[in-house]
Parts: sequence; structure tokens; C-alpha cells
Amino acid sequence: MYKAMGHIAHKANQVEMLNTLLCINAYNGTILWRRSLSPGFMLYRNTMVATDLYGNIALGPAPAVGSRDVGGPLVVGQNIREVPELDVQPGDWTSYRGNNARSDVTSVSIPANVRLAWQVEISANELPTARVAAGNMVFIADRSGAISAFDDNGHLAWKTYTGGPLYYPPQIAHDRVYAGSADGRVYALAARTGRFLWSYRVAPEERLIPVYGNLISTWPVAGGVVVHGGSVYAAAGIAHYDGTHVVRLDAMTGEPLATNRDSGVLAPEVNGGVSMQGELMIVDGELQFLGGGVYEIARYDLQTLTSLNSPKVQVTSQFRTAFYPYYPEYGKYVSLEHTCPDGSTLCQDASYDGSVFTNLALEAALPAGETRPRKEVSKWMQRRGQSPQQLWQDKQDRRYTSLVVSDDQLLAAGHPNNAPDQATLTAINIKDGSDAWTEKLPALAVKGGIAIDARGRIYVATEDGHLLSYAPAK
Repeated sequence: MYKAMGHIAHKANQVEMLNTLLCINAYNGTILWRRSLSPGFMLYRNTMVATDLYGNIALGPAPAVGSRDVGGPLVVGQNIREVPELDVQPGDWTSYRGNNARSDVTSVSIPANVRLAWQVEISANELPTARVAAGNMVFIADRSGAISAFDDNGHLAWKTYTGGPLYYPPQIAHDRVYAGSADGRVYALAARTGRFLWSYRVAPEERLIPVYGNLISTWPVAGGVVVHGGSVYAAAGIAHYDGTHVVRLDAMTGEPLATNRDSGVLAPEVNGGVSMQGELMIVDGELQFLGGGVYEIARYDLQTLTSLNSPKVQVTSQFRTAFYPYYPEYGKYVSLEHTCPDGSTLCQDASYDGSVFTNLALEAALPAGETRPRKEVSKWMQRRGQSPQQLWQDKQDRRYTSLVVSDDQLLAAGHPNNAPDQATLTAINIKDGSDAWTEKLPALAVKGGIAIDARGRIYVATEDGHLLSYAPAK
């Protein structure tokens, strides 16, 4: 085990070890050897490195602010307003989980049966994102930093790279592709061709840190983007004490329309604020994402980006999060609460790691004046208290990584309890909970990995790096 004794060491018995790298016997604490570090190297937040777990980390002096900021925060391509049209149809899946509220709802009827039309490998070594589908094209990204587009025959239309991993799929709007990257930037590309239009650095400066095998910005745009009207919203950051940065950009030009760079410190007395711990969404007319710590949900005014969270002077964390970009094994399971036209509710709750979950069920409409028990969004745990009457319950103990709800059926990608190798895509009848059809998948679908377009084609991104297309069977 190695420990670097840097400038922040202050105890009397550590002074002689300043600027020293120690090799310590992990079993008895004996110092095996020590090496002096050159001035300028320092310990970052008391980091200790166990080599069989994390590898080696090298830290050096940070460059002066702006020294690598070539061209400033906004970089603009040529002819950014001249973009080929993408024939988006009502019912196309243009956004992560179907819409800006991430509700997994489609207006398109799920086919009575399907056949595998094609499948392609997106990445052999990197986890792909979910995918979006619009204008007879499919768009997907992955953690190598690539954004790829395929035509409706599965042929690669274009591929380009950002400067960091992508954890969530791009969003389609205004004939453009918008994506947030862990390099701290938002990118806009022509949807048909992939031509670069502009990018904007949401991070306050260019600074990279090692995170689980990747060099990413200290302030990654890790929660994707959301497009509303003529604005693109993005948030950059990890933990509140390093800063949380939220922007509203002009969708055509990338120019900033509003910014909030202060919500990482809402309560200066305890250095408390919101962290960037969830995908972006628009709910109840607000920009939201999971805030972690003492703030369950980070909330912002859509126009001004003023924080709508009341400061809390406390240090004890209430809301635990396992953010999918950094913990994909723990954060991949999804829950569902969808109210049907007759007032009944499709419901399934799952903890973020899938260790605690309820079976999918259809619950009866509540009597007038009654409300459903509330659950913490950040936990997605099963509710406490009296549950409504169940009209039916799934008996197969299945948990899901992706769901799509139509008027009369539910598309569900998942696996039986304790059997992740038995991944399936299933259409479930909402009326009685029976399975209409099931297709075996080569691997588990990624979080939010199902999409359906206006023609009823179903697309699934899987954890082994594949993209599959299912067409309605004749």
C-alpha cells in the first residue's frame, strides 16, 4: 500500500514526511521504503492508493486557470444554422426514456409480435448508453466518447468523438444531436451527417482527474442534457464542495442564456449544497436532478436557473445515491409508477442496486381524496404504509433495467431474480399482467435501453455493447 504525504499533512509526527511517497506493509504498517517527491506534488484529499484495487495515480501541479482553454468556453463550427432536415415523426423516441420527464411513456402501439431485423456491435470494451430513435435513424453513444448514428437497416451513417465518456444518450431536437460529455462540455451536431456545429464548456475550467479508469473533467456533464423549446440545459460537477454548474444554452448557437454556478454552496455555514447525482429532467416546470447529501432533488427555475432549494444548515446526509455513470452495476435498475386512464397504477419499486424490489403490479384506482404513499426518489425503495388493492401481480420475480409503457402494453427488459444471464425483452399486457411475447437478449439491456420509434420498431442497447433492432412481424 502506498501513501503520499503532501503539503496538507500537519501533525507534528508527519512533518518529516512532507513531500514523501511511502511504501507501507498493509498488514503491520511497517514502512518498507520512502521516496522524496519533487516540490509541487501534493496529496489530493488524503488519497490512499491500494494498487490491486485502483492502480497508480500520479498528481502534479495544476496549470494556471485558462492555460489550456483554447478558444474559450464556446467553440463554434461553420454554417451552424444550415443543417439537413431530419424527418422526425410524432411518436419517435427523441429523448432518454422517451421524454424530458423520463417517464418511459410512448404513444405508439407495441407490435403484436416482433422479429429481429438486425444487430450491430457498438463497442467491444465500453458500456454503451441507451439509444434514441427518430427520422428513421438510431443514435447511441458509449463510454469511449463516441456518438454513432445508424440508418434503419443497421448501417453506420456516421461516428464522431467527444473528449470524454458519455453516460447518457444524446437528445434529438431541431434536426440536431445534443450530448453532454464527461470532458465537461455540451456538443451540438447535425443529426443527419454528424457535422460539428458547436460545443460549450460547462465546467469552469479545463481540469482532468482520474475516475474509475478514465480521465474526466473535475466537472463532468455526467447527467446528459435536456432540450426544452429553444434551450439546451446541462449541469456539470460531481460533489457539491467542488462546485455544481448549471447552464441554459441557445440551441442554435450554443450561447449561454442563463447560468447558475452557486448551488454547490447553498448553506455557507456548513459548506452544503447540491451535488450532480442524477440525469437531468424537467418535472413540474422545473429543471431537476438528484442532489444527494441533504438535498433529495436539485431544483432550478427553467428561465433564470435560480435555485429553488431552501438552504439546509446540516451536515448529516439524508439521501444516498449510486449515480449510474460511476456505479453502473448498482444504479441500473429502474422503477415505475404510471397512472392509467382508468386511474389504476402500474407500479414496481426497486432499490438502486436491485437487492430490494417489489414485483410489477397493477394497483386499483384510489378512492376520491386519497393519495399514494410517497417514496424517496433517490432511493427507489418500496413504499411504507398501506398499499392500494392489487388487480394483478407478476409472479416471476423479475427486475428491470428498462421499461416502456403504451396504452395497453408494457415493454420490459430485465431478468428473473438472481439470474442476470437470462435477459429478456417482454411485452406485458397491462389488463391482466400476462406476457404477450418474449425475446431472449444476448445480454442485459442497459439502463433505459429500450426505445420504440413512430413505426413501431423497437431498439435495445445491451451491456455487452450491442444494438438490436426488432421489427413488427408480419
